[in-house]
Amino acid sequence: MTVSEKIAACFGINAARALAIRPLYEETLTVVHLEHSYDNSEHTVLLPADDAFLVVLYLVDVDHCDILPDGARTPLKTYSRGSMCLISLRNGAAISVRGRFEALAFHIPSALFIELAEEAGEPRIDDLTTCRGIDDQVVRNIGGALMPMFDMPDEVRDTLLPHIGLALSAHLAHRYGRSPIQHLSGTGQLSPLQEKRIKAYIAANLSGGTPVDKIAEACGFSVDALCSGFLSTTGQSVSEWIASYRMSRAQSRLSRTGETIAQIAEECGFPNEDEFVATFTKAEGVPPAAWRLRNRH
Repeated sequence: MTVSEKIAACFGINAARALAIRPLYEETLTVVHLEHSYDNSEHTVLLPADDAFLVVLYLVDVDHCDILPDGARTPLKTYSRGSMCLISLRNGAAISVRGRFEALAFHIPSALFIELAEEAGEPRIDDLTTCRGIDDQVVRNIGGALMPMFDMPDEVRDTLLPHIGLALSAHLAHRYGRSPIQHLSGTGQLSPLQEKRIKAYIAANLSGGTPVDKIAEACGFSVDALCSGFLSTTGQSVSEWIASYRMSRAQSRLSRTGETIAQIAEECGFPNEDEFVATFTKAEGVPPAAWRLRNRH
């Protein structure tokens, strides 16, 4: 039985459309289009233990609850269309679904992230952060790009799929990846790979506010080691580097896109539009809108 058939069977679906993607070398990322109506009854989904991760992108509003290892159930929750869940399958998982269900399920072997780290020359990813019901625009856009490909000719589809699979894997690694426990060098500095991983994580999570404790946890450091190592290596504190990077990202979005000031503020991790305008004006001497008029590409 193929990976896609196993996943479909867990959801009580006899046949489901699937895409098998090999982004790099040996490991295959599987995308399954799941669609079923459970009416008002509940269907228990038991996902067996597997050295892989599962991303579920909801294509309609879906009602389900988690079933805990002791059999207890969390309250029934509606996961809105366009939101996603990300879980590890190392210990298996169980949920109960009710009503209409339609989603894209991405089955991603852990070994794919090893291939990705080796190819990119980046630190290994030990785990991904569990997420439930979050809005991830990148995953949502990738899902939208994949939907027409179920019906494309093989020769067209097979040319595009590896690029999309690689983009998805890299995004998940950068935004949700957790590195094994890291240590500073004898000089108290970060290695080039450690510095790259930290900055990549910050860049991928900029809109979320990137608190230092979350950066440290994801990159395998204690907060003290991260802060001292980053300062010793870059000459800037973590917060100073983030502030500088936010401003650089904002200037790039202002000059190259038609996004609103509010959209750029959110994308660059500012609490609100007013704070973005005040911070930008203080740094650049003019408000974002005026700066955009002078620097539009």
